[in-house]
Amino acid sequence: MEQFIIAGRPVSILSRDDINRELEQAALDRREADFRGKSLQFLSLAEKNLDYGINLENSWVSGNVFLASTIVNGNINLANAVVDGSFFFGRGKLMGNLIMERARIGQTLNMVGLNVTGSLLFREAHVNGFVSLAKAVILGDVDLRHIEVADFCKDDLTIKGDVYLKSAQINGFFDISEAQISGMVSLENALIRRSLLAKNPVIQDNFTLKNSLFNKEFADFAGIAPEKIIT
Repeated sequence: MEQFIIAGRPVSILSRDDINRELEQAALDRREADFRGKSLQFLSLAEKNLDYGINLENSWVSGNVFLASTIVNGNINLANAVVDGSFFFGRGKLMGNLIMERARIGQTLNMVGLNVTGSLLFREAHVNGFVSLAKAVILGDVDLRHIEVADFCKDDLTIKGDVYLKSAQINGFFDISEAQISGMVSLENALIRRSLLAKNPVIQDNFTLKNSLFNKEFADFAGIAPEKIIT
C-alpha cells in the first residue's frame, strides 16, 4: 500500500504488488478479486485468462482500466466506481455481467469486439468521450437508461460523446431511454433480437439505424425528433 498526497490529504493507493497478491489469492480461494472501496493507480490485465470475476464497486482508479484480449470467468462490477482514465476491454470475453451502474468514466469506454455471455448494465453511468460496442456480441441485454455521455475536452483535443454499436449483436434488449448523449448514437448494421427502446433520450446529433435489424413491433422511439432518425 502506497501513500499519495491528493488535494492536500494522504490517500492510500494499492501498489502493483498489492493488486497481484489479491488476484493470486482470489484464484486460490476460487472467489472474485475484491477491490471494493479501494484506491488504485491503474488496473492492467491485458491478455490474461482469469477464472474469477473482479469487484471494483465503490472504488477509485486514478488511471486506466485496461483488459485488452482478456478472458474473465465471472462478473466485472464497477457500480458507483470512479475511473479517472479510460476503460478498455476490447476483443476479450466476459462470462458474466459487466456492471457499471452509476459509475463515472473520465476518458472513453471502449469495448470493441467484446464477447459477453451476460448483460451490460450501465444505468445512470457518466462517461466523458465515446462509448463503443462496435462489433461486440452480447448474449444478454444492454441497459443504458439514464446514461450521460459527454464530450471529452483537454487542451485542443475534443472527443465527441458518441455511442457506437456498429455491427454489434445483442440477443436481449437494447435500452437507451432517458439518456443524455452529446454526440450521435449509431446502430448501423447492428442486430437486436428483442426490443429496441429509446424513449425520450436527449441526443444532440443523429440516431442512425442504417442497415440495422430489429423487431419493429417492439421498438419505441418516443421523444426522438423524426428528422434525427437515419434509416
